[in-house]
Amino acid sequence: MTQDQFTRALNWIRYSGVSVIFTLNPLHWRWMPVAKHEQNIEWPSPNEHTYMAAWLWLTVRIWIDNGDW
Repeated sequence: MTQDQFTRALNWIRYSGVSVIFTLNPLHWRWMPVAKHEQNIEWPSPNEHTYMAAWLWLTVRIWIDNGDW
């Protein structure tokens, strides 16, 4: 692996992430499981992908990005 390839791979790790959200109010729970690919409308990056899965009180959101603007 060359230095350039290593730097690009490191950028994918640096700008990607996972968030786990617990919703305590039962009125906001999702009773049916949901999984979708979300569209980014705020600051869309050309290589950014956001995925979300939710059921009952748990929401998991994963975004994958390399930091290109």
